Amino acid sequence: MRIVSVHLKNIKSHRDKELVFSPGINVLSGANGSGKSTIFEAIGYALFGVDAKDFVSNAERFLTIGTKRGEIAVVFEPAPGELYRVTRTVGTAGKWLLAKEIGGDFEVEEHANMEETGARIAQLLGLSAARPLSEQFKLVIGPFQNDFLGPFVIKQPAKRQDAFDEILGIDAWRKTQDKTKALTSTIKAKLDVLQAEVDSKSEQIAVLPAKEEELAVLRAQGETKQAELATKTTELEHATALLTTLESKKVAIQSVQQDVQGLEERVESGKNYVSTQQLLVEQSRQAAAVVAASTAGKQGYDAAEARLKALREQQQQKHQLEKKLADLEKEQGSVQAMLDAESRELELARSSMDEERKRLKRDQDALAAALAEQKRLEADAAQGLAAAEQSRLLFRKLPMHTMETTLPYLNVALSRIEDIDRQIRERESVLAGSEPLKTEAGQLAARQVRLEQIQTRRSELAGRRHSLVEGRDKIGAGACPFFQEPCQNLQGADPAGLFEARIASLDDEIAGLDREAADLASQVSAAQQAARELAGLEQVAVELAKAGGERSKQEEEFSANYARIATPALRAPLEEWLATAGVADVSVAQLPCVELDLSAAPQQRRDALAQATDAWQGIIAKLETTLEERVKQAAGPVQESARKLAELSARGEALAQKERELAGAQERAARREQSVARHNARLAALLTEVGARKTEIAAFADVERSVKDAEEELVRFQPARDSYIANLKSAEELGKHQETLEKYQRGLQTLASTLAARQAEMAKLVADYRPEQHEAAKHDRELLVMAATRLTSEIGAIAEGVLRLEGETAALRTVAAEIEQKLAAIEKLKEQAELVKFLRNQVFKNVSAQLSERFREEISFRADRIYRSICESDEELFWGDNYQIVLKDMVDGTIRERSDDQLSGGQMMSAVVALRLALLQTIGARIAFFDEPTSNLDAERRENLAKAFRAIDVGQEEVTEHWYDQLFLVSHDVSFTEITDQTIQLD
Repeated sequence: MRIVSVHLKNIKSHRDKELVFSPGINVLSGANGSGKSTIFEAIGYALFGVDAKDFVSNAERFLTIGTKRGEIAVVFEPAPGELYRVTRTVGTAGKWLLAKEIGGDFEVEEHANMEETGARIAQLLGLSAARPLSEQFKLVIGPFQNDFLGPFVIKQPAKRQDAFDEILGIDAWRKTQDKTKALTSTIKAKLDVLQAEVDSKSEQIAVLPAKEEELAVLRAQGETKQAELATKTTELEHATALLTTLESKKVAIQSVQQDVQGLEERVESGKNYVSTQQLLVEQSRQAAAVVAASTAGKQGYDAAEARLKALREQQQQKHQLEKKLADLEKEQGSVQAMLDAESRELELARSSMDEERKRLKRDQDALAAALAEQKRLEADAAQGLAAAEQSRLLFRKLPMHTMETTLPYLNVALSRIEDIDRQIRERESVLAGSEPLKTEAGQLAARQVRLEQIQTRRSELAGRRHSLVEGRDKIGAGACPFFQEPCQNLQGADPAGLFEARIASLDDEIAGLDREAADLASQVSAAQQAARELAGLEQVAVELAKAGGERSKQEEEFSANYARIATPALRAPLEEWLATAGVADVSVAQLPCVELDLSAAPQQRRDALAQATDAWQGIIAKLETTLEERVKQAAGPVQESARKLAELSARGEALAQKERELAGAQERAARREQSVARHNARLAALLTEVGARKTEIAAFADVERSVKDAEEELVRFQPARDSYIANLKSAEELGKHQETLEKYQRGLQTLASTLAARQAEMAKLVADYRPEQHEAAKHDRELLVMAATRLTSEIGAIAEGVLRLEGETAALRTVAAEIEQKLAAIEKLKEQAELVKFLRNQVFKNVSAQLSERFREEISFRADRIYRSICESDEELFWGDNYQIVLKDMVDGTIRERSDDQLSGGQMMSAVVALRLALLQTIGARIAFFDEPTSNLDAERRENLAKAFRAIDVGQEEVTEHWYDQLFLVSHDVSFTEITDQTIQLD
């Protein structure tokens, strides 16, 4: 997993900045206030969901001054080739979005809320989803700069244990132990409530037998009523059947009456249809006679029309042939004109090409002779220039030219020697005033012991005061909180007055202890400062010894570099070159002879070097000028020859161009000859085709006269054809009209016979129907319906009573079932109470300590190897009880242990860095952030820390295996520039 890039817009000092990170170690460097820590805060805000208020007191201060909205985008790669971008805005209506790269674009994933987004990012980062991402970042992965030492330097063991239990995620067991303290009382209270409910519900189910007996009586009455209702229902069915029969007879009579009326109306309408159809038959017969009379004229018209159509087609063919003939004659004239023009142009081109060939041959011969002579002159000039260049090349290889590159090293060495001398003087003056610090630091242990005694005494007094205040509140009314009766100890006295005096006395004593503790705290702080300064003085002494060794090293390096540009090393090669170069401007006597005193002060050596360098630079400048002039003179003939050769080459190119143009003219003449041949062939073809078209046109000479005769015949036959068409449709419908007339006549006869039958049927039905019988049947049925309705109502009332009693008995049975459930719940709660007691006493009480011991052993093993690499010492780092940092070593054959205030600032910082690296590896984080991890470390430990980071990066077994993909450091130290995969400089 690695972070690819981060883009900040309007975040603190970064208005619009994008940084790209590499795998491995990335170092952010820059001056104070350049926004180094802001980069890591932005990554924590966007990628890990840390609240902006965790970085600043007010979220608006996380924005650039003058802006109301900012945005942070982090692109990360959870797996090779798989890119995601998380974007989070700062300001009102902030959004937290996660997008995946698909086809070169980022597509946003749909999440219900920010919690789901955080869980998804934790999954991609390979971190635990049981704890919020923000807590994992703030506690382990990227602690803030001012919280880096954080819990490691907490003095109180209990608070330190709480902090590290939370970091390691094992505080849940201890919290569970505390939170389950009241669980037993809660279970007992639930038991009491359930038992009370069981007692109250037992009284309710006492009436259940009486309710069941009443329900049986109502059910018997309901069965009797049901039997009576069944008898009445049978009688009602018989009466209903008789009434239905009589109703059907009445309906049948009414239906037949309606049918007779309809048939009478249809017979009258049929007579009208028959008379109308007879009129249509007569009209069709007359039209048939007209069609027969005009048939001959219609046929003559059709024949004339067909002949006219054929003649018009022949007329159109004649017009097309005439148009083609005109086009051919036009093309014939155009081809003849082009043939004449091409023939004239061809003759002119042939005569011009002969003259041009002769002129080109003369120019080519003259150019070849001039080119050979100029190449000979060029070879002679090039030989002279090569000799001058070789002499200048040998001069530039002389050792004196290395002065420019060697002199900076000498000046740097001299400056470094001056700095070392100044540091030696300063450190010697610092060491001279160390006695007062030793006296002050010696009183640290006694002051700390006294301060702890005062703090312990104050805690006891505060506990007693809290108990008195609690007692005053509980007995304020004068009643005992346990026996719920007047307190016998008060005996009528004011309950508040008994506590006020004691509380006031304790307040005075606590205030005195606070004042004394404040004075001691300032004295302890002064002693601690003296101890730290004394430890710094010890480091100054070590650094003083190292400075002397470094000065000797710088002197050796200066001597080695100066030997390369000393006067003897420069004169001999220059004298040898002057003997063969033929340069008269500089003689051997003019060469510098100054020697440098290596034992002189740095400034004196620097002045002597400058004097010698100026003398040699003058010699070099004079020789460079002479050699440049010689090369310039030798280059003149070469350049002149090159110019003339270029002119001759241009003439040759011009002649070649003319030759190419002549070849092109020859090619165009050949194409023109081919064009003349094509024009002749086309002219002959056109003459042949013109004759053929004239022959075809002669065949259509009489077509116009024939068209006129056919048009006259159409006019003559037009009246007969119009009469035929007008009467044809009516004549064709004669058979249809006759058929329809016969059908109407047959239908009219059928309707008449049906009408007679329905009239006879109606007379029969009227004779069989008696109205008085129908009315009596209606009255009997109404009486039976009323009796059945009454019985149904009574049965409904009985059913409601049964339903009510069934509900009441069911409710009582439910109460009885609830009693059984509550009794079972009471037994289960008793079992839970026993289980809680067992868990609190046997599990929760011990598991937190066991997990803590296991984590500390694993982390101590890894951190110890890292610490040894940083400090290059035999001290063993151990994470002890209550997460106390302990260093073990051997002194005079005895194991010595030191912790807390016994450790120097450098030792504490080295131990914290080692433990944090081991913590990160333990929780499985693949990335980590360290903000200024070199605080309180000397130069040697800073270098060792850088080497340790690189050793972890490559996975050296003597340090630890490679566990992180990326490590981000904020540091001003140049030690990290040698081990980092990328250094980002912020302005």
